[in-house]
Amino acid sequence: MKKLLLTVLFVSFLNVKAQTPIQEFNFNGTLNNTANTISFIGTNNFVTDRAGVLKGAQRLNNKALEAVIDNLPQGKSSRTISIWVKFNDISNANYIWGYGNPLNAQYCGLLQQGTTSSDSDLSLAAWGASNDVIVSTPLEKNIWYNYTITYEGANSKIYRDGKLLKYLDGMTRSTNGNIFRLGEINTMVGINADIDDLKIYNIALTTDQVRALYDSEMTSDLLTTASVKVKTANETIVAPNEVNGTVKSVEVYSQGQKIMGSNATNIADLPEGTYLLKITSTPLKKITSK
Repeated sequence: MKKLLLTVLFVSFLNVKAQTPIQEFNFNGTLNNTANTISFIGTNNFVTDRAGVLKGAQRLNNKALEAVIDNLPQGKSSRTISIWVKFNDISNANYIWGYGNPLNAQYCGLLQQGTTSSDSDLSLAAWGASNDVIVSTPLEKNIWYNYTITYEGANSKIYRDGKLLKYLDGMTRSTNGNIFRLGEINTMVGINADIDDLKIYNIALTTDQVRALYDSEMTSDLLTTASVKVKTANETIVAPNEVNGTVKSVEVYSQGQKIMGSNATNIADLPEGTYLLKITSTPLKKITSK
Protein backbone atom coordinates (compact mmCIF):
# COMPACT_ATOMS: atom_id res chain seq x y z
CA MET A 1 0.00 0.00 0.00
CA LYS A 2 2.87 2.36 0.77
CA LYS A 3 4.34 1.74 -2.69
CA LEU A 4 0.94 2.34 -4.26
CA LEU A 5 0.50 5.69 -2.48
CA LEU A 6 3.98 6.81 -3.50
CA THR A 7 3.28 5.77 -7.10
CA VAL A 8 0.03 7.78 -7.18
CA LEU A 9 1.81 10.83 -5.79
CA PHE A 10 4.69 10.48 -8.24
CA VAL A 11 2.49 10.05 -11.32
CA SER A 12 0.31 13.03 -10.35
CA PHE A 13 3.46 15.09 -9.76
CA LEU A 14 4.86 14.25 -13.20
CA ASN A 15 1.55 14.93 -14.98
CA VAL A 16 1.23 18.37 -13.38
CA LYS A 17 4.86 19.44 -13.44
CA ALA A 18 5.01 18.68 -17.16
CA GLN A 19 3.25 22.04 -17.52
CA THR A 20 4.23 25.12 -15.53
CA PRO A 21 1.88 28.07 -14.90
CA ILE A 22 3.03 31.46 -16.13
CA GLN A 23 1.53 32.99 -12.98
CA GLU A 24 0.76 31.45 -9.60
CA PHE A 25 -0.68 33.04 -6.47
CA ASN A 26 -1.02 30.82 -3.38
CA PHE A 27 -2.16 33.62 -0.98
CA ASN A 28 -0.10 32.13 1.83
CA GLY A 29 0.19 35.34 3.86
CA THR A 30 0.92 37.46 0.79
CA LEU A 31 -0.82 38.91 -2.27
CA ASN A 32 2.36 38.45 -4.31
CA ASN A 33 2.78 35.76 -6.92
CA THR A 34 5.13 32.89 -6.07
CA ALA A 35 7.91 34.58 -8.07
CA ASN A 36 7.48 37.82 -6.04
CA THR A 37 7.27 39.88 -9.24
CA ILE A 38 3.57 40.82 -9.26
CA SER A 39 1.11 41.63 -6.48
CA PHE A 40 -2.63 42.04 -6.25
CA ILE A 41 -3.66 45.52 -5.14
CA GLY A 42 -6.35 45.91 -2.49
CA THR A 43 -7.03 45.36 1.20
CA ASN A 44 -5.98 41.87 2.20
CA ASN A 45 -8.05 39.63 4.45
CA PHE A 46 -6.21 36.38 5.09
CA VAL A 47 -8.22 33.43 6.43
CA THR A 48 -7.77 29.70 6.99
CA ASP A 49 -7.40 27.75 3.76
CA ARG A 50 -9.02 24.45 2.77
CA ALA A 51 -6.27 22.41 4.47
CA GLY A 52 -6.70 24.27 7.75
CA VAL A 53 -3.60 26.46 7.35
CA LEU A 54 -3.98 29.85 9.02
CA LYS A 55 -3.66 32.87 6.70
CA GLY A 56 -3.49 30.53 3.70
CA ALA A 57 -6.40 31.94 1.69
CA GLN A 58 -7.97 35.29 0.86
CA ARG A 59 -11.52 36.34 1.80
CA LEU A 60 -13.38 38.69 -0.53
CA ASN A 61 -16.61 40.14 0.84
CA ASN A 62 -18.00 42.79 -1.49
CA LYS A 63 -14.48 43.87 -2.38
CA ALA A 64 -12.11 43.09 -5.20
CA LEU A 65 -8.41 42.64 -5.84
CA GLU A 66 -6.65 43.66 -9.04
CA ALA A 67 -3.26 42.89 -10.56
CA VAL A 68 -1.59 44.08 -13.75
CA ILE A 69 -0.32 40.92 -15.44
CA ASP A 70 1.34 41.72 -18.75
CA ASN A 71 1.66 38.13 -19.95
CA LEU A 72 -2.02 37.19 -19.68
CA PRO A 73 -3.12 35.18 -22.74
CA GLN A 74 -4.59 37.57 -25.31
CA GLY A 75 -6.73 37.30 -28.41
CA LYS A 76 -7.36 33.68 -29.31
CA SER A 77 -4.27 32.41 -27.48
CA SER A 78 -4.57 29.15 -25.57
CA ARG A 79 -5.04 29.37 -21.80
CA THR A 80 -5.91 27.54 -18.60
CA ILE A 81 -6.99 29.24 -15.37
CA SER A 82 -7.45 27.27 -12.15
CA ILE A 83 -8.67 28.58 -8.79
CA TRP A 84 -10.11 27.24 -5.53
CA VAL A 85 -13.26 28.94 -4.18
CA LYS A 86 -15.42 28.55 -1.07
CA PHE A 87 -18.65 30.52 -1.29
CA ASN A 88 -19.83 32.13 1.95
CA ASP A 89 -23.05 33.31 0.31
CA ILE A 90 -24.79 31.90 -2.77
CA SER A 91 -27.96 34.01 -2.80
CA ASN A 92 -26.17 36.65 -4.89
CA ALA A 93 -23.87 36.31 -7.87
CA ASN A 94 -20.18 35.68 -7.16
CA TYR A 95 -17.84 37.24 -9.73
CA ILE A 96 -14.86 34.94 -9.31
CA TRP A 97 -12.30 36.37 -11.75
CA GLY A 98 -12.05 38.16 -15.06
CA TYR A 99 -9.92 40.20 -17.45
CA GLY A 100 -10.34 41.91 -20.82
CA ASN A 101 -12.58 44.55 -22.36
CA PRO A 102 -16.41 44.68 -22.03
CA LEU A 103 -16.81 44.20 -25.77
CA ASN A 104 -18.00 41.34 -27.93
CA ALA A 105 -15.77 38.27 -27.29
CA GLN A 106 -12.98 40.48 -25.84
CA TYR A 107 -13.57 39.41 -22.24
CA CYS A 108 -12.66 36.29 -20.29
CA GLY A 109 -14.21 35.74 -16.87
CA LEU A 110 -15.86 33.23 -14.57
CA LEU A 111 -18.94 33.83 -12.43
CA GLN A 112 -21.31 31.72 -10.36
CA GLN A 113 -24.84 33.07 -10.47
CA GLY A 114 -26.87 33.56 -7.29
CA THR A 115 -29.46 30.97 -6.36
CA THR A 116 -32.15 30.19 -3.81
CA SER A 117 -32.20 26.50 -4.75
CA SER A 118 -29.58 23.76 -4.81
CA ASP A 119 -28.48 24.57 -8.39
CA SER A 120 -26.80 27.60 -9.91
CA ASP A 121 -25.65 28.68 -13.38
CA LEU A 122 -21.88 28.77 -13.81
CA SER A 123 -20.75 31.02 -16.64
CA LEU A 124 -17.50 31.38 -18.55
CA ALA A 125 -18.19 34.85 -19.89
CA ALA A 126 -16.74 36.40 -23.04
CA TRP A 127 -19.12 39.40 -23.16
CA GLY A 128 -22.22 38.83 -25.20
CA ALA A 129 -24.63 36.07 -24.21
CA SER A 130 -23.98 34.13 -27.42
CA ASN A 131 -20.28 33.95 -26.52
CA ASP A 132 -20.75 32.57 -23.00
CA VAL A 133 -20.43 28.98 -21.85
CA ILE A 134 -23.16 28.38 -19.24
CA VAL A 135 -23.89 25.23 -17.26
CA SER A 136 -26.21 24.55 -14.32
CA THR A 137 -24.43 22.86 -11.44
CA PRO A 138 -25.20 21.90 -7.81
CA LEU A 139 -23.90 24.50 -5.38
CA GLU A 140 -23.48 24.70 -1.61
CA LYS A 141 -22.04 27.23 0.79
CA ASN A 142 -18.88 26.61 2.80
CA ILE A 143 -17.48 23.92 0.48
CA TRP A 144 -14.19 24.33 -1.35
CA TYR A 145 -14.52 23.87 -5.12
CA ASN A 146 -11.76 23.83 -7.71
CA TYR A 147 -12.70 25.64 -10.93
CA THR A 148 -10.60 25.24 -14.07
CA ILE A 149 -11.30 26.67 -17.51
CA THR A 150 -9.38 25.97 -20.70
CA TYR A 151 -9.48 27.52 -24.15
CA GLU A 152 -7.71 26.41 -27.32
CA GLY A 153 -8.47 27.12 -30.96
CA ALA A 154 -12.21 27.58 -30.82
CA ASN A 155 -12.91 25.22 -27.93
CA SER A 156 -13.83 26.43 -24.42
CA LYS A 157 -14.19 24.06 -21.45
CA ILE A 158 -15.30 24.40 -17.83
CA TYR A 159 -14.18 21.92 -15.17
CA ARG A 160 -15.07 21.67 -11.50
CA ASP A 161 -13.16 19.41 -9.12
CA GLY A 162 -11.34 17.86 -12.06
CA LYS A 163 -14.52 16.91 -13.96
CA LEU A 164 -15.58 18.40 -17.27
CA LEU A 165 -18.93 20.17 -16.87
CA LYS A 166 -19.40 21.65 -20.32
CA TYR A 167 -17.59 22.68 -23.48
CA LEU A 168 -18.36 24.97 -26.39
CA ASP A 169 -16.79 24.39 -29.79
CA GLY A 170 -16.68 26.87 -32.66
CA MET A 171 -16.44 30.13 -30.69
CA THR A 172 -13.29 32.20 -31.28
CA ARG A 173 -12.17 34.45 -28.42
CA SER A 174 -10.62 37.91 -28.87
CA THR A 175 -9.57 38.64 -25.29
CA ASN A 176 -7.91 42.02 -24.83
CA GLY A 177 -6.67 43.31 -21.46
CA ASN A 178 -3.95 42.89 -18.84
CA ILE A 179 -5.78 43.76 -15.59
CA PHE A 180 -6.76 40.55 -13.80
CA ARG A 181 -9.56 41.04 -11.28
CA LEU A 182 -10.74 38.86 -8.43
CA GLY A 183 -14.28 39.52 -7.18
CA GLU A 184 -15.48 41.67 -10.06
CA ILE A 185 -16.62 41.42 -13.66
CA ASN A 186 -15.17 44.35 -15.60
CA THR A 187 -15.66 47.01 -12.88
CA MET A 188 -18.73 45.53 -11.15
CA VAL A 189 -17.84 44.15 -7.70
CA GLY A 190 -19.84 41.24 -6.34
CA ILE A 191 -18.52 38.37 -4.26
CA ASN A 192 -18.65 36.80 -0.81
CA ALA A 193 -16.17 33.95 -0.92
CA ASP A 194 -12.74 32.69 0.06
CA ILE A 195 -10.26 32.12 -2.78
CA ASP A 196 -7.00 30.21 -2.94
CA ASP A 197 -4.30 28.88 -5.27
CA LEU A 198 -4.78 30.79 -8.52
CA LYS A 199 -2.82 29.35 -11.46
CA ILE A 200 -2.67 30.81 -14.98
CA TYR A 201 -1.21 28.86 -17.93
CA ASN A 202 -0.54 29.93 -21.50
CA ILE A 203 -1.59 26.51 -22.78
CA ALA A 204 -4.83 24.55 -22.62
CA LEU A 205 -4.36 21.64 -20.23
CA THR A 206 -5.81 18.36 -21.42
CA THR A 207 -8.62 16.66 -19.54
CA ASP A 208 -6.09 14.24 -18.02
CA GLN A 209 -3.84 17.12 -16.95
CA VAL A 210 -6.74 19.01 -15.36
CA ARG A 211 -7.63 15.88 -13.43
CA ALA A 212 -3.99 15.37 -12.41
CA LEU A 213 -3.76 18.98 -11.23
CA TYR A 214 -6.85 18.54 -9.07
CA ASP A 215 -5.62 15.20 -7.69
CA SER A 216 -2.19 16.61 -6.86
CA GLU A 217 -3.69 19.56 -4.97
CA MET A 218 -6.10 17.28 -3.10
CA THR A 219 -3.15 15.06 -2.18
CA SER A 220 -1.24 18.10 -0.96
CA ASP A 221 -4.23 19.07 1.18
CA LEU A 222 -4.40 15.58 2.65
CA LEU A 223 -0.73 15.63 3.59
CA THR A 224 -1.09 19.11 5.10
CA THR A 225 -4.27 18.38 7.01
CA ALA A 226 -2.75 15.47 8.87
CA SER A 227 0.47 13.49 8.79
CA VAL A 228 -0.97 10.05 8.42
CA LYS A 229 1.26 7.00 8.66
CA VAL A 230 0.70 4.33 6.04
CA LYS A 231 0.06 1.19 8.03
CA THR A 232 -0.69 -2.43 7.39
CA ALA A 233 -4.20 -3.54 6.59
CA ASN A 234 -4.84 -4.59 10.17
CA GLU A 235 -4.00 -1.19 11.62
CA THR A 236 -6.12 1.94 11.77
CA ILE A 237 -5.46 4.88 9.46
CA VAL A 238 -5.29 7.36 12.34
CA ALA A 239 -4.85 6.37 15.95
CA PRO A 240 -6.64 8.48 18.60
CA ASN A 241 -3.37 9.59 20.19
CA GLU A 242 -1.92 10.85 16.92
CA VAL A 243 -4.18 13.85 16.24
CA ASN A 244 -4.22 16.42 19.03
CA GLY A 245 -5.59 14.08 21.66
CA THR A 246 -8.79 12.06 21.51
CA VAL A 247 -10.27 11.75 18.03
CA LYS A 248 -13.97 12.43 17.83
CA SER A 249 -14.44 11.21 14.27
CA VAL A 250 -12.46 10.30 11.17
CA GLU A 251 -14.19 10.85 7.81
CA VAL A 252 -12.84 9.88 4.39
CA TYR A 253 -13.72 11.90 1.28
CA SER A 254 -13.18 11.24 -2.41
CA GLN A 255 -13.74 14.03 -4.94
CA GLY A 256 -15.63 16.07 -2.34
CA GLN A 257 -17.99 13.25 -1.36
CA LYS A 258 -17.87 11.43 1.98
CA ILE A 259 -17.46 7.73 1.37
CA MET A 260 -16.65 6.46 4.86
CA GLY A 261 -17.43 7.61 8.38
CA SER A 262 -15.84 7.24 11.80
CA ASN A 263 -16.56 3.52 11.95
CA ALA A 264 -14.42 2.77 8.86
CA THR A 265 -10.83 3.19 9.92
CA ASN A 266 -9.12 0.20 8.35
CA ILE A 267 -6.96 0.99 5.36
CA ALA A 268 -7.95 -2.35 3.84
CA ASP A 269 -11.49 -1.02 3.41
CA LEU A 270 -10.36 1.65 0.93
CA PRO A 271 -10.03 1.00 -2.82
CA GLU A 272 -7.02 2.42 -4.66
CA GLY A 273 -7.11 6.19 -5.10
CA THR A 274 -6.40 9.59 -3.56
CA TYR A 275 -8.38 10.63 -0.49
CA LEU A 276 -8.96 13.57 1.85
CA LEU A 277 -9.32 12.90 5.56
CA LYS A 278 -11.45 15.09 7.82
CA ILE A 279 -10.40 14.59 11.43
CA THR A 280 -12.52 16.21 14.15
CA SER A 281 -11.11 16.28 17.67
CA THR A 282 -12.57 17.54 20.94
CA PRO A 283 -14.39 20.92 20.76
CA LEU A 284 -11.67 22.67 22.76
CA LYS A 285 -9.06 21.79 20.16
CA LYS A 286 -11.08 22.27 17.00
CA ILE A 287 -9.82 25.12 14.82
CA THR A 288 -12.40 27.29 13.12
CA SER A 289 -12.02 30.37 10.93
CA LYS A 290 -13.74 33.63 11.70
